Amino acid sequence: MEKVKAALIGCGGRNGVHYQKLSVMEDVDLIGFCDTDVSRAQAMADKYGSGKVYDNYKSMLDDIKPDVIFIAVPPHQHGEIENAIIDLGIPFQVEKPMALDLKVAEQILARVEEKGLLTNVGFQDRWQNLTETMKSFCEEHTPVVVRGSWLGGIPGVWWWRQQETCGGQIIEQNIHLFDQLRFLFGEPESVYCAGANGIVDDEYGMPGYNLDLDYSSAVMKFKNGVVATLFTGCYNRPGAKVTNGMTVYCKDGTLEYALRSTLDIYTAEGQTHMDRGEEQTGIMDRVFIDAIKSGDGSKIRSPYSDAIKSLKLTMACEESAKTGEVVKL
Repeated sequence: MEKVKAALIGCGGRNGVHYQKLSVMEDVDLIGFCDTDVSRAQAMADKYGSGKVYDNYKSMLDDIKPDVIFIAVPPHQHGEIENAIIDLGIPFQVEKPMALDLKVAEQILARVEEKGLLTNVGFQDRWQNLTETMKSFCEEHTPVVVRGSWLGGIPGVWWWRQQETCGGQIIEQNIHLFDQLRFLFGEPESVYCAGANGIVDDEYGMPGYNLDLDYSSAVMKFKNGVVATLFTGCYNRPGAKVTNGMTVYCKDGTLEYALRSTLDIYTAEGQTHMDRGEEQTGIMDRVFIDAIKSGDGSKIRSPYSDAIKSLKLTMACEESAKTGEVVKL
């Protein structure tokens, strides 16, 4: 196909970034914009200069037939949307987490595989030049232990502050670092997570906040022997200084990765500093569009079948925090 006809379901933050990348690709035509807040969809269509606007995905799917759909909706809304798209045999990219119920994600995966559809899940950090360098370094050296963190505040969107619509910070946000660990080191065999809540109080000004965990620490043992600890927290107030990312301690070197920013490599030869190159979303979207055009998904780094393993890992962390038990994977 000369031009890929694409549509967006959800016209907020993440699909706003996808829009920035897709709208300048000469071989992509954005033909549909859908959001329950139709003004956001209209604003995006107006900016693009064409494309139809919808306030629900069913109307859009009844009216137009895109070659690919980009889905970015609150976590609790996944399931019916994907199944309607699968019914029509349309490939899709979906933002993480792909569902808050593992049975829903597994059912979607089974149907995707039955139909042979191309999919991608938005684990964007796999596409960074920094992550690629880390992976190559770990293949040449011997990684031993890792410590990392995603400690911050509370995003302003309403659904993020509620457990039933967000799934918790580990599943909704820090899943990126959990996925990055899998990309670097392979599959984990067990996880133990401890956490607590109660520190986020009225002074945060977040009415309705009810996340199960305000902060936690997860310890994972990987099948290759690597032991990794990730901190997760949404309690930061002004004055709290944190450098998020991860440090990988190898037998004969160290990687200091600052989240989506820089990488410092330490070996016997000295220190090497790297800055992040091209923003990773554009790289990911370009590869996925090329896969749609060719029908070859071999270069997609996070198809649904792989991404569900990161979802399972973060859900295992939540389970461990609730039960106090080690969860085998």
